[in-house]
Amino acid sequence: MCARILIIDDDQDFTEATQLLLQANGYQVTTAASGQEGFSKVKHDSPDLILLDMMMSYKTEGADIAKAIAADAASKEIPIVMITGAHKEMDFPFELRPQDKALPVRAVLEKPVKPESLLKIVEKCIKLNSQDHVKTVNQLEHLAAKWKGKKGNLVMILHEIQNHYGYVPRNVSFELSRILEVPMASIYEVLTFYNYFKLEAPGKHTISVCMGTACYLKGAPQILSELKRILHVEEEQTTQDKLFHLQVVRCLGCCGLAPVITIGSKVYGKVKTKEVMDILSLYVKEGSKNNE
Repeated sequence: MCARILIIDDDQDFTEATQLLLQANGYQVTTAASGQEGFSKVKHDSPDLILLDMMMSYKTEGADIAKAIAADAASKEIPIVMITGAHKEMDFPFELRPQDKALPVRAVLEKPVKPESLLKIVEKCIKLNSQDHVKTVNQLEHLAAKWKGKKGNLVMILHEIQNHYGYVPRNVSFELSRILEVPMASIYEVLTFYNYFKLEAPGKHTISVCMGTACYLKGAPQILSELKRILHVEEEQTTQDKLFHLQVVRCLGCCGLAPVITIGSKVYGKVKTKEVMDILSLYVKEGSKNNE
């Protein structure tokens, strides 16, 4: 299966020439003439690489689209190569520099782009992502074969996907749609109908607050309020740093330890509101050490 590349550029001559070059080298290429059209195709087609013009209808359109792509859980891993004809006229925003990890920008090329330079960078970007892509496709094909012909197979496959990733990534849904020959709309009907399925990546640590009768009577609502206050999230939301995901459960089966919360597999019993900050700080410190 050849790699899919999306060119987002309002320069028709550049787009046509680049499309011919890439197709001649075995790539599948689609194009978009504006940032809005390009972002729509990113979400619909889930390409393997994006060639994105820095300046289209306004100077920072490319930068804005790159940020939107990075903010979407389904597209944030897609590598971007920025193309510009204004390198000498303006400085790039810091967050668009290739070495910055905040956005998936792998390189910045100045027009006129040398064909050999473009092909070299495209090959490098595709190679970095191809192994994970192939692995994903193989897993999905295995699941499709496993559940083929069985009633409710789509739901069961989506369950296994969520158990593996913790949620159902859009790019994985796209590949599943292709493999099963099921419209994306049908897959999302299932995903949005059942509350169990998550469309965004959960936090690294899932906090479960028990609201069973014993926990409720012994202060669980106050603990939940304190967690919301500290983390600045509501139920079923993830903190901005993706460290914690907060959820409420009916019973954790530890009534004798009420009120109870769990963080991952760790159980905390007889929790007091004043202890919540200290409990959370253990995981914050752990995350800081891992990033050093």
